[in-house]
Amino acid sequence: MKKCRFLWTSFSVALLVLLAACGQKGGQSAAGQKIDFILDWSPNTNHTGLYVAKEKGYFKEAGLDVDIKLPPEDSTSDLIINGKAPFGIYFQDSMAKKLEKGAEITAVAALVEHNTSGIISKKSANIKSPKDLAGKKYGTWNDPIELGMIKTLVESQGAAFDQVEKVPNNDSNSTTPIANGLFDAAWIYYGWDGLMAKSQGMETYFFYMRDYVPEFDYYSPVIIANNDYLKNHKEEAKKLVQAIKKGYQYAMEHPEEAADMLIKNAPELKSKRDFVLESQQYLSKQYAEKKESWGQFDASRWNAFYKWAKDNDLVKKDLTDKGFTNEFVKDDKN
Repeated sequence: MKKCRFLWTSFSVALLVLLAACGQKGGQSAAGQKIDFILDWSPNTNHTGLYVAKEKGYFKEAGLDVDIKLPPEDSTSDLIINGKAPFGIYFQDSMAKKLEKGAEITAVAALVEHNTSGIISKKSANIKSPKDLAGKKYGTWNDPIELGMIKTLVESQGAAFDQVEKVPNNDSNSTTPIANGLFDAAWIYYGWDGLMAKSQGMETYFFYMRDYVPEFDYYSPVIIANNDYLKNHKEEAKKLVQAIKKGYQYAMEHPEEAADMLIKNAPELKSKRDFVLESQQYLSKQYAEKKESWGQFDASRWNAFYKWAKDNDLVKKDLTDKGFTNEFVKDDKN
């Protein structure tokens, strides 16, 4: 479940055409017009708060008509940047190159307070920590920042990155090729792929990247918005983010009910309800330590990741304090 590696080709073309026809410059909306919100992947427990906001009527209470849409292939950020939709889900690490090139997007809320991604492997591979990747096969998307992170992880324990065999990973579910022996380890989000592997009876090891390199406790995933839209529709944007915040806060306190709201909107998950509930119980504790602080960014953590990226020549520009705001997620009391 990492960064939109999905097979939505036919759907994507249709969606792009539709959004291009309906979109206004800067992602602007007009009275009575739907506000398009683009996901990063097929519906899962990272998204539950959005569907809770829909089902509990929080959007309607705010006077908003929000249309939650499935993503085009690898194009959520491009739609937001080009003003074809005002809001979508993306990732801080993926934003780095976009921001460096001047992309007019801003992260307005963090869906999860801490980075829950890490490295999973079959137990038989005996990969208990980053150094154990040396001499093993790692399934990669060949993304420069991804590989830079793996390099830093491995070298943080004194192992040699060039001893890690990089195998192309073209599967949206990284645990399947691991189970089939195509490679030994892959980068996943524990709350979905990790628990999915467990539900399928796979015996695995897993470690969070943030536990070995503090700079990797960045924000992933995040809600991004088009900058022109935020400038021209501040009140509407605030209402939308606050409605979503209420949805996630409700999901934090009512994981089972929230999981069922997700399943109602993604009926393909109905046959996996036990798994979805386990995932929701995990994520409901990860959204935020304190519900009133849901979605807020810690500037020092945001900046630490981009400083790491610059120090490792993965970006050339100084991105300090670039690409995020707490203006819309903080309520009037905070």
